[in-house]
Amino acid sequence: MTLRRAQAMLETLISVLFVTFILLVSVQLVQMYNARILLDHAAERAARAKAVGLNDFMCLKSARVAMIPVAGNRTWPQENIDEVARIPIYLSSDHGARARAILDYERWANMNVSVSSEYGISPIAETQINLETDEFSVNGESKVESHYPLYMEGFGF
Repeated sequence: MTLRRAQAMLETLISVLFVTFILLVSVQLVQMYNARILLDHAAERAARAKAVGLNDFMCLKSARVAMIPVAGNRTWPQENIDEVARIPIYLSSDHGARARAILDYERWANMNVSVSSEYGISPIAETQINLETDEFSVNGESKVESHYPLYMEGFGF
């Protein structure tokens, strides 16, 4: 009789461990998929900023703001404030040190943003974003038609 109880307990333990493992793997995959979706969105925001003629620093700030939901913990400011009110101030900052003094997140340092423009028959602004964390590495990319050189060429831009 005790052998059957031990066998049932062992089977239950093995099945609970297996189900727990599957659940944890599923949670990790969902987090990676969520990060991928938000990085694609951030790449689209940066490409759109480049397509309307903004500089690379503004494109970087646009991408960072778009990926706040997956940017990890806020490193600055550390007090409990409304970060939504700081986003327009962050976007209007003119250099990196001032931007970090307004708003900063732990994964922003691990994010690589590459913005490029091609001016040919069909002008394109292209953005690629790579986010490296301890848990995963995710890439996002976007291409947007860029017609601002056609309109701004005569104005010295």
